[in-house]
Amino acid sequence: MHWSKKIALDVVARHPNVKEYVVASGISPSGSIHIGNYREFITNYYVGKALKALGKKVKMIHSWDNFDRLRKVPKNVAAATTGFEQHIGKALSDIPNPFGDGSYAEHFQNEFQVALDELQMNEIPFSVKSQYDLYKTKTYAKQIIHALKHRKQIYDIITSFKTQDGDEGERETYYPIQIYCHTCGRDSTKIVSCSADCESIEYKCACDGKTHTVKISDSDNIKLAWKIDWPMRWKHEGVHFEAAGIDHHSDGGSFDVCSRICREIYDHEPPMSVCYAWVGIKGISSGNMASSTGVNITPETCLAIYEPEIIRWLYAKYDFGASFDFGFDDTITRHYMEFDRGVQKFIGKEEMEDYDRTVFELCLFENTKSANQVSFGTLATVAPLANFDHALVEKMLNTKVDAQRTQKVKFWLENYAPDKIYKLLGSFNKKFFDTLDTNEKATLAKLKEFLQTTRTEKDIQEFLYQIINNPDAPKKENIAAQQRYFKIFYNMLFGRDDGPRLYLYLAVADKQKYLQWLYPG
Repeated sequence: MHWSKKIALDVVARHPNVKEYVVASGISPSGSIHIGNYREFITNYYVGKALKALGKKVKMIHSWDNFDRLRKVPKNVAAATTGFEQHIGKALSDIPNPFGDGSYAEHFQNEFQVALDELQMNEIPFSVKSQYDLYKTKTYAKQIIHALKHRKQIYDIITSFKTQDGDEGERETYYPIQIYCHTCGRDSTKIVSCSADCESIEYKCACDGKTHTVKISDSDNIKLAWKIDWPMRWKHEGVHFEAAGIDHHSDGGSFDVCSRICREIYDHEPPMSVCYAWVGIKGISSGNMASSTGVNITPETCLAIYEPEIIRWLYAKYDFGASFDFGFDDTITRHYMEFDRGVQKFIGKEEMEDYDRTVFELCLFENTKSANQVSFGTLATVAPLANFDHALVEKMLNTKVDAQRTQKVKFWLENYAPDKIYKLLGSFNKKFFDTLDTNEKATLAKLKEFLQTTRTEKDIQEFLYQIINNPDAPKKENIAAQQRYFKIFYNMLFGRDDGPRLYLYLAVADKQKYLQWLYPG
């Protein structure tokens, strides 16, 4: 059984009489949303799809935590503008967009939304909520007052998860809220006092040292601290399921703290949750992905080399608790190959494990009717020979080719694997040829003679091993011979020890160009 269905069944068992199940996710647009953040969204989304497949009414709420403060300036923002440090401590939606119109938060939200549209994440109803707008319209005013009235209980709950005991003085001055100054817009504020009914407060800000009095029900600059904000929203939205990352699910971590606050302060049972694992990157030096640092690989970046359904497939294929890597190296070729094989079996209604079938039910678009017939690896060999001209690629392969896939191969090779764009030598490699013995030169002559007439890929592949292998020699010797001879072929053609799939290259490349370099005369 697929992991999404297991979770959905558990959610239904916990809440058997619910008319509509609510699944939630939330991301802070503190910078470009990286592909690891995307697991926050898609894990919850797939559980929503599984609930729908069970015949349940379901909706998903995706919250933008855009009333959060700017903690640091991401590298990509610092590179685009100067003096942006002045906005640290301000709400993300109150900061100007360093790249154009609108706010800082809107820019990064829109980036992510464009990727969601391409990934067609619209198969279950979901609404997008701006926490900035909700706080600004005083939607949570009563919940803020309620938290202030129970601030000492909240302090005790939070302290109970710490290794050090709190002190009475700290308990007396604890307030579970964050205030953005009306003057400077930053959260460099300190609460001076709170009224007995907890409906108004006094605060001072480092910007002017003056005392400001605000009424909670009228104020649009007060936000609950996030460990109170999260459980408050669970009740407010009636959330039944929300997955979260390892940072929240550590023993005694934020999910445990928030669950107690939800029960004891807001008198509401917290949602079911699971801990999803991190997603990595292979073949590129990016450091640890984090939106707030600007060191990340975004869904948009992945979509430049991965087809949308393959991204969806990877997240469906791996259990939510298992880590996996997006490949910017040769891993991508394996991902495409595995995906293509699976689609072919699924579309052809071949026998598949229940888990694998569910994976493709989750990841494929409704209009996907057939598997891609030309592999990513084949295109990586052929497309550079045609200078990535799609019409010429189709002519060389004598079949229809997905133009989108050709473009993704081009982007991958040019940006992440330029060393795999193999270029034919401009002259005969005499220096290398002179190092070969008589048998090796004779083998090159046989290959050149064989290729004088039209040959299929299969013909060439069989002939290559025929002229290399000795049927009377042990397997180990033949493997060594294969390694040696392929290096010879590649050096004669490309001046290097490695190259594309040779049988494919020799079948589709222009013979008039390469035969003259294979053997003299």
